[in-house]
Amino acid sequence: MPIDPKPKDAALQFLAAVPSQPFQHTLEMARKVAPFDTSILITGETGVGKEVIARYIHSASRRAGYSMLSVNCGALPETLLESELFGHRAGSFTGAVRDRNGLFEQAARGTILLDEIGDISLSTQVKLLRVLQEREILRIGESIPRKVDTRIIAATNRNLEQAVTEGRFREDLLYRLRVIEIVVPPLRERPQDILPLTDYLVQKLSVRLGIPNLRLDDSCLKRFRAYYWPGNVRELENAIERAAVLSGTGEIKPEHLPPQLLDPGGSRQHVDSAPSRSLREVEMNYIRTVLKATGGHRGQAAKILGISPATLWRKLKNE
Repeated sequence: MPIDPKPKDAALQFLAAVPSQPFQHTLEMARKVAPFDTSILITGETGVGKEVIARYIHSASRRAGYSMLSVNCGALPETLLESELFGHRAGSFTGAVRDRNGLFEQAARGTILLDEIGDISLSTQVKLLRVLQEREILRIGESIPRKVDTRIIAATNRNLEQAVTEGRFREDLLYRLRVIEIVVPPLRERPQDILPLTDYLVQKLSVRLGIPNLRLDDSCLKRFRAYYWPGNVRELENAIERAAVLSGTGEIKPEHLPPQLLDPGGSRQHVDSAPSRSLREVEMNYIRTVLKATGGHRGQAAKILGISPATLWRKLKNE
C-alpha cells in the first residue's frame, strides 16, 4: 500500500509547514522511517513535541488505519504500568476482577508510544525487551505468552546512555529501542518557528476557548521572540492559553503574559551561556519557574509541565 507522505490531521499538516531547517530535518527523518516497522527512539527536552512526532510517524505509516495508543511510563507505579502494558488475568492481584487486554493487545496492528521510557523499572525493562525480541507478551497471572503485532515508538527527555552507565537502564534494551533515533530540537534553536507556532496556537485556542478574534498585541510577539522558552512548545501553548483567559476582550497584551515572559532574565540574551548547562539543569530551572508562577502549587505546576504530580515529586526529590 503506498504511503501518503502528508498526514491528513490538520495539526500534523501544520507541522510540515513549520519553516526552520532543524525541524524540517526532524520531519524528513520521520517521513523516511514511517513506512518501516523499525523501533524508534524520539529524544528531546520536555515539551518539545515528541508525541506529535510519534503521531506524525504513525499517520504516515502502513499502520495508520489502526490505533495509536500512548502511555506515560513515569506516571504509573510499576505494578500498574505492567498491567497497563501487558494486561492481566482475573484474580492475579487485588482488584483484578476480570481479564484485561493490555495496550500491546489493544494497539494490535497499530502503534504504541512509550513516553518517558527512561522511568521504567529494571524488571519492566526485561519484559519489554522480550516484546521487542520475540514479539510476544505475558499477561500478569498467565504462563502462556501471546503474540502481538504492534509497532513500538519510545520517547524520553533523559540521557539513556548515562542511565546505562549508572545501571538504571539496560544496554540491550537501549539498542533495541534506538534502531533509529530522532532528535527533536528545542524551540530556542529554531526561533523562526515561534511566530508560525504562535499563529497556529492562537487559532486553535480561539476555537477551543470560544474566544472569537483572539489576537496578540505586537509587543507580545516581541517578547515571544526574545524569550528562551525552556519549556518549549508546551510552555508556549500554556502561556498563550493563560493570557487568552485573562485578556477578557480577546486581545492579549503584555500584562496578560506569565511573569517569566516579563522578566528580562528569561530572554534569549542567556542563550550564549546555554551550552554550558546540562539538560537536567535546564529542566529543573524551568520546573522552579513554573512552581514560582503557580505559587508553589504542585498540581497546577504538573499540569502546565505536562507530567503527573508523581513525576514532578520524583524530579524535585532527585534535585
